[in-house]
Amino acid sequence: MNPKRWVNEWIENIKPYKPGEIREGYIKLASNENNYGPSEKVIKEIKANLRLIRRYPYMDSKLKRKIAEYCSLSEENVILGNGSDELIDMILKTFRGNVASIFPTFLEYKICSQILNKRFYEVPLEEDFSFPLERFLEQVKAKDIGIIFIANPNNPTGRAIKLKKIKEILELEKIVVIDEAYFEFYGKSCVPLLEDYENLIVLRTFSKAFGLSGLRLGYALANKEVISYMNRVRQPFNTSILAQIAGISALEDLSYVERCVKAIKTDRERLYSFLKSLGIRVFKSEANFLLLDVSPYAASDIFNKLLERKIIVRKFGKFPGFNGEYIRISIGTRDEMNKLISALQDIFQSSGFI
Repeated sequence: MNPKRWVNEWIENIKPYKPGEIREGYIKLASNENNYGPSEKVIKEIKANLRLIRRYPYMDSKLKRKIAEYCSLSEENVILGNGSDELIDMILKTFRGNVASIFPTFLEYKICSQILNKRFYEVPLEEDFSFPLERFLEQVKAKDIGIIFIANPNNPTGRAIKLKKIKEILELEKIVVIDEAYFEFYGKSCVPLLEDYENLIVLRTFSKAFGLSGLRLGYALANKEVISYMNRVRQPFNTSILAQIAGISALEDLSYVERCVKAIKTDRERLYSFLKSLGIRVFKSEANFLLLDVSPYAASDIFNKLLERKIIVRKFGKFPGFNGEYIRISIGTRDEMNKLISALQDIFQSSGFI
């Protein structure tokens, strides 16, 4: 028998998401994690409550209250997810219509749309990776678009779109999802717009600045009626008890997160200046990573040279429609960044790359 005959026909052409590589003993600068990790308070609370894993999770209301306080909203405006990926899936299950986004951007918008057999339209960014507002508006108006996804700041470019442009997109009266995974690094948010736009959904995560990637915890903010519809497709007990405890504890220790963000942003700018001094084309970023164009050299060559030095970055190579060979580097700890800079200095100056 051939199992293919039982498979939905649109599934066959889906390319699964490929996470950043990880190797024991290597410095991982590939997945935009906070390599400082969570605070000692978070670790202490997780250890103190390990026995609660025998229970179904029950601290979701407390966590939602903490999030609402953090975002100056009501608990009714918050829904939790097993990472932002699950929230993307919930949105696509809840709301009708085809989907639009930009390219390049976070791949899960496209993959989740394809899994649910929704048409996905991509509008290429400008050559400098800025947002193509006019072309984007035209595409949304021309197609049967019901849902729009925009990462702000965008991943993998690190560029942000101004609120004025987001308002123009919201005026189209489609469901507009602004993914603010890197909000803590950018500092600007669409959350104040929720009061005026019932079609706005804001995604946030504990995976980046809060250092909780492994626990899979995200949340969405929206009009309470939008949240109520999303709750109808949400699986019960969708966030673990340890994730809930960690999220609560992290929000009670925001000064630690702020110190991490400050250190990461400082090292981001230090790395940016260093790369510019080598003559490498590097893009300004509002997130915890930098995108590099290493052409005329191959991204795979630079990736492998760093791998030899036990440093893992994210290799993209060529983006269709864009000139260049791209690598994304996540900003790690101070010690990790010192080692990275030393390695890049050696690669680009001692190995004949420049």
